Amino acid sequence: MTDQPPPPGNYPPPPEGGYPPPPQSGGYPPPPPQGGGYPPPPGGYPPPGGYPSPGGYPPPGYGAAGYPPAGAPGFGGAPYSVGDAFSWAWNKFLKHPAELIVPGLVYGAAIGAVYAIFMLIATAVSPDTTSSYESYDSGFGVSASSNLGFAGGAVMFVGAIVLLVMSGWIAAAYTAGLLDIANGQPVTIGSFFKPRNVGNVILATVLVGLIVFAVVLVLFLPVILLPGLVFLSTPLAWIAELLLGVLFLFTTVAAVDRNLKGVDAVKTSFNLVKPKFGTVLLTVLVMVAISIVGSIPCGLGLIVGIPLILLIQVYAWRRLSGGPVAPLTP
Repeated sequence: MTDQPPPPGNYPPPPEGGYPPPPQSGGYPPPPPQGGGYPPPPGGYPPPGGYPSPGGYPPPGYGAAGYPPAGAPGFGGAPYSVGDAFSWAWNKFLKHPAELIVPGLVYGAAIGAVYAIFMLIATAVSPDTTSSYESYDSGFGVSASSNLGFAGGAVMFVGAIVLLVMSGWIAAAYTAGLLDIANGQPVTIGSFFKPRNVGNVILATVLVGLIVFAVVLVLFLPVILLPGLVFLSTPLAWIAELLLGVLFLFTTVAAVDRNLKGVDAVKTSFNLVKPKFGTVLLTVLVMVAISIVGSIPCGLGLIVGIPLILLIQVYAWRRLSGGPVAPLTP
């Protein structure tokens, strides 16, 4: 019987050797690599703020958000260096100075105003509050003592809770704007007044505070029995606070970026930093150096220094966790 040719549109039988033929015309060629040498963002990662996500599917083993599940081992990221982080942060700051500075000034004024209001109320309900001023041969010195009493203390306790909530709201909102910059999205001043996941940011902040307090308390317990050990416990407490600050550096940005619960945000930061502790420690030391330099001219340099520090933090988070980072803006 005569062999019939294959129907149109089907592939002919593979040639000898088992290799399939090249695809026929009409197929879709693979997309060309993106310019600039930056890898495409992992598929399925939804940019914050309700922007549509790029097409594609997340890599194997990634969650719905395009990241490893919270707390999972094996975080993988693009090559990271502190120098690149500073260069990227400085580039983005120069491109968005007003957007980064104005919200910071507004938030700083709001925090200062709320603190002043509670302090005035606490003083008003505590008539025993006193201030003393003394002069010395070497110059003029000022010393103050306060006795707020129960009512004043209660007012300040309520004020502390209000400031905690405000700080969580501010951190969630400002971090959301920074993440928009990292995503390459257009930002305005208003972008930094749109908080996300505020409740879990506050919860994560409280959890980290409790962890630090517990560790410092343990370090100072020997001082109760042997007061002479204070010279040893104090520097150990400083070192412990620094190390814990490094381990939990990415807690807030993790909560906002991945919409994590407070506990998961703390775990995510710890698990990400632990195998890369030296790299993150160097990043923190650079951030501290920027803060010190910014504080020298009466603190005015922090108007630039704080946004720069937070941009470095977001860049480090995205690079070390495998998230997308917008390229430098020409």
